[in-house]
Amino acid sequence: MDVAVKPIMGSADDFRVMMHGCIRTSHTVMSYPVSFRDVHADSLFGERMFRKMGVEPGSIIMFTSGSSEYAHFWPYEISVSNLDSCVAIAENFIFDAGRSEMFMRRLPIKVAFGITDAILDGMAALKLEAATAFAPAGVICARDGAADRLKELGFAPWRMVNLGPTFGFVSPQGETIYDTDEWLIEEAAGELLITARSVRALPLVRFRTGVMGSVSSEGTFSLA
Repeated sequence: MDVAVKPIMGSADDFRVMMHGCIRTSHTVMSYPVSFRDVHADSLFGERMFRKMGVEPGSIIMFTSGSSEYAHFWPYEISVSNLDSCVAIAENFIFDAGRSEMFMRRLPIKVAFGITDAILDGMAALKLEAATAFAPAGVICARDGAADRLKELGFAPWRMVNLGPTFGFVSPQGETIYDTDEWLIEEAAGELLITARSVRALPLVRFRTGVMGSVSSEGTFSLA
């Protein structure tokens, strides 16, 4: 399928490489460049997502991410700032789970963003009840297995889906959302593929995400 790439907009400085990120899928682990333009575009999508989650001026969003995920999460941190909100940062490692619990206990966390199995496993190791720890959070946005475990505890989390260089989201009601301005998602042999619609520093075409699912005629994706 041919993909029309949007024309270049902005100055030459916008297309300078700002950082390098890390893509992790079941097929590969690879570094990739991210431009200033890419970060700006991704932050605009982040604003739309956080508004859907009820973020407003003065909200506190707790981020849980690892250092290799900086390129994925930095645009979302910018979007929080643009919404006149505040970021509380914890790391996505078992040893830092106590900090996530502390933030939710002591601060009015509007969104607990990026929760992983490592956070839940760390809480269990510290003998912290996850059901109690996450109860104060207004919205939980968790990744894959962690989303399933939090559902089992009675929560209704958003699910974050790792689509290589970007995240897709599944709402508690089952709505799937991704940045259709920047990306095209297709399906081949039951696997989701992703293509950059814009002139990004990494011009991905039908990149295998390792995520099993399908795509509707309207372009939305569903998970297998």
